[in-house]
Amino acid sequence: MKHLHKKILGIIVLLVLIAWLIHYGLSNYSSFKEVSFENPWLLIIIGIIFLLGYIPVSVITYYLLAPFNVKLGKKESFGLSIVTGFYNLIMPFRGGMAVRGIYLKKKYGFSYTNFLATLAASYILTFFIASILGLFSVLNIYLTKNIISWPIFTIFSGMFLIFLIVIVLSPKIPETKYKFVNHFISTLNGWHLIKNKRNILLAVIIMSVVQLLLSALNLLLQFKVFGIDITLGSAIFLSAMGALSMIVGITPAGLGINEAIIVFSASTLGITPIQSLSATLAGRFVGFIVLFILGPIFSYLLIKKGGSNDKENSHK
Repeated sequence: MKHLHKKILGIIVLLVLIAWLIHYGLSNYSSFKEVSFENPWLLIIIGIIFLLGYIPVSVITYYLLAPFNVKLGKKESFGLSIVTGFYNLIMPFRGGMAVRGIYLKKKYGFSYTNFLATLAASYILTFFIASILGLFSVLNIYLTKNIISWPIFTIFSGMFLIFLIVIVLSPKIPETKYKFVNHFISTLNGWHLIKNKRNILLAVIIMSVVQLLLSALNLLLQFKVFGIDITLGSAIFLSAMGALSMIVGITPAGLGINEAIIVFSASTLGITPIQSLSATLAGRFVGFIVLFILGPIFSYLLIKKGGSNDKENSHK
């Protein structure tokens, strides 16, 4: 019943955001008409970079599962990452993670609880790195443009301090009676699973940096599609802010949440909501196409591979 309530909440939030988007688009139709495609060919490059962004995700998945004797092939790990992204796109509350857990449980007998705890641990490093890059980008913007948003600076500083304390002191935080709070507590406590495994730490750190930089590059190109020039530092700033949408995860693939965060953050740089919304929607459109093409294909291939393995095991 609680899972049903979560799904209903996700759908309601999504519908509200879509309704707002339609209303905003109709109310500002004349302003949107002023934004034109200057470099539409860049959409192809954006799609390629979007796809490349799943490589670091697959590498992180591989290293997280290896200590549990779950040996994924490179293609399998990449395909599983695409499938996860696809189901995150069509299901609220990051439903792709549940699909990934079912696959790993069925094929490898891997405990979904262990996977969630390890994945939560990797999020600590991801958010920690995002906060560092965010703080550096805020400083860079201040030095080059003399612009600073104190609320955003406070958010990045708070993230940095919280995750620094978790990494350095490694406190074991007791759970509460509130499930929403326990969601964050389990993430913080998951750090204990990987804190002494250097190969995992190194892989997650490097791949998280690569993923954020690829995301920043894509954002830069998304604005460039409409002839809007932003610096790489500004793109990194927006990418780091966009990473915050992973924390919420109410709507499918953070739809609406991610856009709202980017639009708000971009406004502190003097970028109009029309410009930033056009850029983010262009990126979202490309991501939709890539995942809706490759998601079902990799789903079929993984199911087929899993089925063939089950048959082999039944004959042994």
